[in-house]
Amino acid sequence: MPNVVLLQPRIGDMDQFRDRPTPPVGLLTAASLLPGDIELRLVDQRLERDWAARVAERLDADTVAVGITALTGGMVQNGLAMAAEVRRLRDVPIVWGGVHASLLPEETILDPLVDYVVEGEGEAAFAQLVSELRAGRSDAEVPGVWRKDGAGGVVRTPRAPLMRMDDLPGMRDEAVDMEPYIGRFLGRRMVFYQGSRGCPHECRYCYNNVFNQRRWRAASPERVLADVDRLRRRYDAGSVYLLDDNFFIDKRRAMAILEGLQRQGLHSVLQGVDVDTLERLSDDELDFIEQAGVVRISVGLESGDDRVRNRLLKKIGDVATLKRQMQRLAGRRLLVLASFVVGFPGETLPEIRRSVDLALWTLGLGDNFRMPVLYNYVPFPGTPLFQELRADGFPFPTTLEGWGRYEWENVVMRTHPAATLDYLERVTFVSRFLDRKEADFGFEHRAMRLAYRLYRPFAWQRMRRGLLRPLPERALYLALRDRVSR
Repeated sequence: MPNVVLLQPRIGDMDQFRDRPTPPVGLLTAASLLPGDIELRLVDQRLERDWAARVAERLDADTVAVGITALTGGMVQNGLAMAAEVRRLRDVPIVWGGVHASLLPEETILDPLVDYVVEGEGEAAFAQLVSELRAGRSDAEVPGVWRKDGAGGVVRTPRAPLMRMDDLPGMRDEAVDMEPYIGRFLGRRMVFYQGSRGCPHECRYCYNNVFNQRRWRAASPERVLADVDRLRRRYDAGSVYLLDDNFFIDKRRAMAILEGLQRQGLHSVLQGVDVDTLERLSDDELDFIEQAGVVRISVGLESGDDRVRNRLLKKIGDVATLKRQMQRLAGRRLLVLASFVVGFPGETLPEIRRSVDLALWTLGLGDNFRMPVLYNYVPFPGTPLFQELRADGFPFPTTLEGWGRYEWENVVMRTHPAATLDYLERVTFVSRFLDRKEADFGFEHRAMRLAYRLYRPFAWQRMRRGLLRPLPERALYLALRDRVSR
């Protein structure tokens, strides 16, 4: 039977507090328009200890193509390892897509482990490409696809217009075993769903500037609720994680969706909420959001310095606005996951410390506040900040293999003084222990949960007093994390 093998590389420790990894939404969505007589076969490196053996099992003479997705960084490196195993076993076209390949398609297609690149939105392009390959037309020109021309050159076609969300069929979850991805949040089985894409804002560090061309597109409330209801019934779910980049852009639509989820008896987690949309919500509307079953929102605060926020990043809202909105959320049942990023190019040490202070102030508002970690800035290729840094001569990688080694530890903003880099590294480590996020998901590793709980008071003392050296506990934590991940 003709088939397509989808490869999900390991991401890193992004899932370390979940009892199950997040589902491969990108791959299953990209495959949504494939013909129904083409079987989907998935190899997820996060689930398979012997992933190479699983690749060998799923590849056969009827495999039409292999699809790989990756974010910039270690996920690319893991994807290359999987692609090398495919190449060793069979001569089958290897198609790369996702964020990194879309942001740097030309560098990606030049790698010997890449035969095609699907740039941007993948559903239509991937389906047409697979159909052409199945028919033996490997040189067909498909919109939004890059390929080698056989003479050392590259052939590319312009991207097709972005599709309406209501015209897309949604991810092919029925084609694979989804049970390994059905984790828990606050005790309820949780499914994942994306009802809108993109964001109209011009934040200069965000991949949406390039990938979604600063366009926000959304499925209708009726479509979202029908899809989620299907997932709820199929997987006996009690909550849904909404993967929208900016959920409240259209407030009327957002409220209609939340009202419908309340009728379905579902709790919801909102991935993308911006401060400017929070400011447009009344206190009564915040009350309704809680009553409708929203149990957590993620808010991108990013910086605690107005110059960095408004001039460097082009974020909407000043620090006073951030504080006002966070104070409105204090004491609610609603969990608030606040994200902060430090180490931007040109950001001074005092400005970085203002972000650290704002993060501590935010967490101090109450037990319903969370922070994943103080993220260190890593430039996404193609974004305005990235383009400026490259124009100034910053030594970015020039190959796909090089981008696979592109992590904060070895490339982040080395224009900063050594003392600033040392501070960033230390404050980032300690910041991950300041809240109770390990209790929210169904996290199974008791040793890690205990380590977080026991270290939390010491982490707060270190952050408040600035006692960040020495950090002998960092080596102990890394050893424990490595042991848990085996």
